[in-house]
Amino acid sequence: MAQLFIGRRSLVSDACGVKTDAAFVNTLEDNIRQRGAMDKLISDGAQAELSDHVKDILCSLCVDDWHSEAHCQHQNFAEHRWRHIKKNVEWLMNLRKCPPEVWLLSLQHVCGIMNHTAEKSLGNRPPLQILEGHTVDISVLLYFLFWDIVYVSRVDDKEYHGQIGSKKSSLVRGRMVGFAWNVGHGLTCKVLTDDTQKIICCS
Repeated sequence: MAQLFIGRRSLVSDACGVKTDAAFVNTLEDNIRQRGAMDKLISDGAQAELSDHVKDILCSLCVDDWHSEAHCQHQNFAEHRWRHIKKNVEWLMNLRKCPPEVWLLSLQHVCGIMNHTAEKSLGNRPPLQILEGHTVDISVLLYFLFWDIVYVSRVDDKEYHGQIGSKKSSLVRGRMVGFAWNVGHGLTCKVLTDDTQKIICCS
């Protein structure tokens, strides 16, 4: 599953993968750590979002909360933005012929792109510029498309030590599956390797 955080005024969107509803508390703490505390937490009234642990976090940071009525999703602003994000994720996965297993990576990639590109409703400024107050660098968006084939240096392989004449190549094939915003320099990407099906961060 995924938990989505959407800024009401900035439109900044963050998607976090979760395995259970109870993990909402951890994603809330991570989002506050990365983006700062919100003025108000607006939700659809799910039990995980109304738990005592969540209330303790909101109280400690003086964050207000509000949730929509049952079966009235139209009252929640995030639902409108989610429809736009979902349409872009479906378009991207169809265009790039991605397997369904990478839906979360695609969702996070789309959120990253939308956070860095201009929005008409924000006066043609990117959401991150509204949130952080400075011009964002879009250079990383220009190098690769989602699901592009890339080759990266082989790492953490006990059978390969960079020796000449090795049967294994020094490079391993993978797919570009997003940007590593908090790893390395500004041009670092996430690569899903073909052989191990693990994500490594590489510039």
